[in-house]
Amino acid sequence: MHVRGAALFLALAAVGSPAHAEFEQQLGPLSGAVRTQMLQGWTAGVEDGWFTLRNKALAGSEQTLYLKVGQPPETGRITDVNVVLNSKNPKASIGLALTNRARKGLCLLELTAAKQTILFCLDGDKRRDIANVANVAKLDGSDRIKVVEVPGAARFIVNGQKIGDIENEPALGSELGIMAYDVGTFGIADFAINSNIAPAQGGKAAQGGNAPPPQPRPPQAAPDSGSNSGLPGAGPYPRFGGDSLRIVAVYIGIMRSIFMHEFGHALIGELELPSTGAEEDAVDIYSALQIVEPTMYPSSDEDTNAMAQGAAKYAALQWYYSGKLAEARGAGNSPWQDEHTGDLKRFRNMLCIMYGGNPGVFASLVDQVGFEDRTKARCADEFTKQNRAWRRILAPHTRVGAWSPDGQQPANAPGAPVNVTFEPSSRRIGNLFANNLSDAITTNIKLLGQTYVLPRPVNVVFKDCGKLNAWYSPREGSITMCYELIENIAVMISDIEMGTVGGEPKQAGAPQRQVPQPPPRQQAPAGQPQRAPGGGFDELQDSGVPPTTLLFSAPYKGPTPTTHPRAKVITTKDVVALLTDEKNKNFLVIDTSGQRETIPGAFPLSDAGSDGSITDQMQEAFDGWLHKKAGTEKEHNVPLIILGAGMNDRSAYNAALRAGMMGWPVYWYRGGLEAWVANGLPTKAVKSQGQ
Repeated sequence: MHVRGAALFLALAAVGSPAHAEFEQQLGPLSGAVRTQMLQGWTAGVEDGWFTLRNKALAGSEQTLYLKVGQPPETGRITDVNVVLNSKNPKASIGLALTNRARKGLCLLELTAAKQTILFCLDGDKRRDIANVANVAKLDGSDRIKVVEVPGAARFIVNGQKIGDIENEPALGSELGIMAYDVGTFGIADFAINSNIAPAQGGKAAQGGNAPPPQPRPPQAAPDSGSNSGLPGAGPYPRFGGDSLRIVAVYIGIMRSIFMHEFGHALIGELELPSTGAEEDAVDIYSALQIVEPTMYPSSDEDTNAMAQGAAKYAALQWYYSGKLAEARGAGNSPWQDEHTGDLKRFRNMLCIMYGGNPGVFASLVDQVGFEDRTKARCADEFTKQNRAWRRILAPHTRVGAWSPDGQQPANAPGAPVNVTFEPSSRRIGNLFANNLSDAITTNIKLLGQTYVLPRPVNVVFKDCGKLNAWYSPREGSITMCYELIENIAVMISDIEMGTVGGEPKQAGAPQRQVPQPPPRQQAPAGQPQRAPGGGFDELQDSGVPPTTLLFSAPYKGPTPTTHPRAKVITTKDVVALLTDEKNKNFLVIDTSGQRETIPGAFPLSDAGSDGSITDQMQEAFDGWLHKKAGTEKEHNVPLIILGAGMNDRSAYNAALRAGMMGWPVYWYRGGLEAWVANGLPTKAVKSQGQ
């Protein structure tokens, strides 16, 4: 069933770095620097909506928070921040700095407690004063500093007034951040970095090599606290503290939850799939299974994994928030004739599937919303049963591939495509999708047409609809995604989590609710396959099944790949050599076949080959069992030989995948008991299952 959903996040991974959730409302992308760059004697916190730096006694001490940004794009970059300070020392200051430590360069615009605005640059030990202007700063909480950058030049602005320009300074093109100096309390809010300004008109050469950085072009103004961040159109644009990864997670999570629900309807309609229960509930489950899969098979890129996890959480959280808001209005139950389940029940069903498939990622969220222990205990079974059911139902219509090992259609089976169109929007959020996210989303959605064999094209259109809706049309074979619905949900999330009003910032002081972001899980390195010796019983006969990092679903019978992404494939000859080598006595041999006979020295453990996901509770239990048998606590240094009934026993493939993903060195004996017996080797009776 997997359709390489992670490809969407890989396409979006370059947009930025994740912020530290605790301060991201005030500091945006700079918030991650707080934990790593704070100096002794300085403290940080949030007070009345401001991020505050405090220095009570260290006179002359300077605290900086820096972010690596590199060269600005050709179209320019704007950094914008709201600052305030309170100090009895007139030389105390807060400011915005550009720095390049490798070139020993610094340019700093600072506001002092004496209301002086000072701009200077350092080139090693040489200082160049550029501007010193009195009374531009007010120090009443309204002061805003901006720096507008293009390659090789920058302009500093305070409260809309130009302070000075710099050009070809060593400080350019590396880092930027906030500086606070001396004893006092320093406040920061609405720190944001945006790349939405026009290219220079005529270039430096046309203007004598002394052209100032360009000004923002209408209507793409530089964002203030209520900014639109350069997006054309009307309506709000929640920007979630300026953290680009969180922005992507929220908007992609909303979109995928809605779209996968509607595509589930399309699969049932186009493929004439059976649906024995309520179809709305069934496609909610399909949506949850699709959304959780990128989190279960992480990439090597941490930003990609963070986006996938964040998007999955927001895909479910939207139902929690809407349900809680309905409860607050006294409308907690949906109308009795509505075909949809109530929002909170939909949230429970979706999150339970996600938690069952990947408890390590979603444990904090289920605890935060108050899942009972009995609910959590059922989620692993719910995930496995629903995942198994959807894969089995879709198998006759699915092309076989690395991400669809259950597919019963050949990889080159003819079928109709899934087409995607993004129409221009009158709304800012609509244009966020049409202008900024459409390419990555289109590529991802089109993969569905490459996975499923569809009888006719399914046409997906993102558009202004004039209503909050999304739908599949059986007559037309189309899916309509309304920008207004995505906007409505994004505004709801922003108002709840960021304290905005209608999606736009209000005065400082609003409380913030956060959804924790667990660290991404890491993959183990892949093993290398080995060819079988020629002649006799061919233990590596190719059945045309590609290797996959998905677990095969029950009943685990069917042809297996000839290679394995997390294990080294070995033959009977190799097994005998390993087990009789005097230098290699430290092996664990595991048999997942469930038969009454096994090879001497093997532990029968059929549960190790179960389906589900490589991030479920079985994974943790299997790891604990292996450590116990290996006599190790944390190390995964004991090699495993895993076998099943034979080359058509997929449970051994699953067990090798589970162990390999946890970092155990694994040999997959593909021929299993079938090959062992065919080679005339002895077996022993199984005394007790799960020994």
